[in-house]
Amino acid sequence: MEDSDFIQEESNMCRIDMDSILEYDISSFVLQAIFDCCYDGLIITDENLLIKKVNITAVKILGIKEETIYTTYLNEILKDDVLKSVVLTGENKFSQDCSFYINGKRIRCVVNLVPVKLRGRIIGLVLAIRDTRNLHRMVNNVVGYKASFTFDDVITRNENVKTIISLAKKAARTNCNILIEGESGTGKEVFAQSIHNYSSRSRGPFVAVNCAAIPRELVESELFGYEKGAFTGASRGGNPGKFELADGGTIFLDEIGELPLDIQSKLLRVLDNLKIVRVGGNYEKPVDVRVIAATNKVLKDEVENKNFRSDLYYRLNVMSIHLLPLRSRRDDIELLAQYFVNKLNVKNPSKPKYIDSSYVVELNQHDFRGNIRELRNVVERSYYLCEGNMITSKHFIERNAENAKISENNFQNRILPLEAVEKQCIKNALKYCGGNALKASQLLDIGKATIYRKIKKYGIDLNSYNSSKNKEQISVNSSFRQQPESR
Repeated sequence: MEDSDFIQEESNMCRIDMDSILEYDISSFVLQAIFDCCYDGLIITDENLLIKKVNITAVKILGIKEETIYTTYLNEILKDDVLKSVVLTGENKFSQDCSFYINGKRIRCVVNLVPVKLRGRIIGLVLAIRDTRNLHRMVNNVVGYKASFTFDDVITRNENVKTIISLAKKAARTNCNILIEGESGTGKEVFAQSIHNYSSRSRGPFVAVNCAAIPRELVESELFGYEKGAFTGASRGGNPGKFELADGGTIFLDEIGELPLDIQSKLLRVLDNLKIVRVGGNYEKPVDVRVIAATNKVLKDEVENKNFRSDLYYRLNVMSIHLLPLRSRRDDIELLAQYFVNKLNVKNPSKPKYIDSSYVVELNQHDFRGNIRELRNVVERSYYLCEGNMITSKHFIERNAENAKISENNFQNRILPLEAVEKQCIKNALKYCGGNALKASQLLDIGKATIYRKIKKYGIDLNSYNSSKNKEQISVNSSFRQQPESR
């Protein structure tokens, strides 16, 4: 071989090697660019779970320096049963709610875990992680998991109520469970929301659950969630429960006394270790929630009657708040009534209305068994019945079924079909409202569409009522008139 041929061959070999190197470097840079531009954080580990590679997004999500992370084992920061499951079974896991713990800080993420296998042996893991903190906050705001009331919304001049507010504020600054007891309509949820907004969890979700409204067979899945295939009709991807949705915030368990006994035991376990297990799931998931429970029952009596677990009662009753009925704070009736009228005036700014002293007298003589909720309904009804700008005693209408009488045709002495009674009630309301069907519907507490349907059904002529108020002065029918209460 001539020297020139040898040199040419060597040159060609060098060029091939250099091309290979350049190709490798370019591929490496392209791969790194793809790696870094991913929306999700990416983590690659070796077979010992030592982190070998991360992208920029993962570094930002985890909040640690890149040089530090390469000396970290994945199981040191991801202490979740789903990681153990992937390592032991070699199965892929997608859309798993997990939490990373770094420097005492918890970072909630949705994680995809895929094992890397070589000849059937796991030689590493690939993780795709997505930060859910902002996502959860956005979802909670959209679906309404947000507390709107504060202690400024508790309207009172009563000293006992002020003492209760002071106690509630002290309880709000702690992280303990709270039990709110009081009759229906006393404002238990208002206090619960106020406690949440006054606490360090105010930026987190506020999830309210009416325990009495959930069907018995759905209580567990509603509270703790379920995995896919847990039962017939279950969502394909499973579904988080109220405790998961309340993570980082407060869960309000209203009507806690209606909770079935078997669910009470599971709730007790959650309160003890702050971990939940979805229906059909096989691993525990930690949750960071503050529980506020409320009931209109006397739970201590329910415990004695074996309707409520004593251990759960004492676990919930760390801080106890008992709300007063309206009859025990009568000095607030006028103040609350004025507050409700002012709110209605905001909705109807063109024709503001005011409360006459005679109306206040009527309010103070009434025994509000429905408490503040009933007072609000009474004031709102009077507001819409008043055609002028002054709400007086004649606009006070108590719709108490025990006292109600249909008097125009002496119905109380006769047994009539229900439709006949309904027709007469509608006619009486239309007569009182001068043929105004909308006001009549508000008086009868039925929808606008409903009253028009009933008018058509019974063949009632609205025109016959339109001028009735101009012809005569009509007093309120005994069907709707407040009956003086013997005291």
